[in-house]
Amino acid sequence: MKNFAVVAISGLIIIAIFNVSIARGFYTNENFHSTPHSAPAWFTPDSNGGFHGETLSGSVFTQRPITNSLGIRLHKFQIDDAFFYVSDRGIIYAQSDVVALSMYLTRIL
Repeated sequence: MKNFAVVAISGLIIIAIFNVSIARGFYTNENFHSTPHSAPAWFTPDSNGGFHGETLSGSVFTQRPITNSLGIRLHKFQIDDAFFYVSDRGIIYAQSDVVALSMYLTRIL
């Protein structure tokens, strides 16, 4: 009976966390384009050429430059669990910085 109570309470906590995440618009790569976006409450530049901030709904976001020896200007934008890369050749969806740079190089101007 004690194990059942622990499992039940754990399940309720997970459901509560999930509901709070959905209520505030928790972004993932799967729902980023279909979830309503909240406006930034604030954002500030950092010393590396990127910035960080928070939306009105409480989602933290960052945009940071991807340092590379090729002179390519590529920035990784991340909000909650969603992320993608922004470049002069469009938005790139990739699982890592190296893959994003490779995809950038295959795109025609």
